[in-house]
Amino acid sequence: MPNAQPNQEIVQEIYRALVLLGAEADLLGTVGSWGNSLPEADVLGNLKAWNLQTAKDVTRRTEHYEMTFHRPACIPDAAREMSLQAR
Repeated sequence: MPNAQPNQEIVQEIYRALVLLGAEADLLGTVGSWGNSLPEADVLGNLKAWNLQTAKDVTRRTEHYEMTFHRPACIPDAAREMSLQAR
């Protein structure tokens, strides 16, 4: 089966959505090159690497916040109670 190229209109809309979400050049470059100058395997590898690193960064920032303020970043029961009290 031949390797079909992605629909460029869809790629452009994904790119636009990422721009609107504040994505940086590394992610935009990967998505913008999909079906153009980067092989699909490289695009997939780059996206997986970006997702892995970003997840690590978010975890590290959350842990730093929790250490700094000595409380978890998200306590579902406490958040629910606070929203009920605000009513």
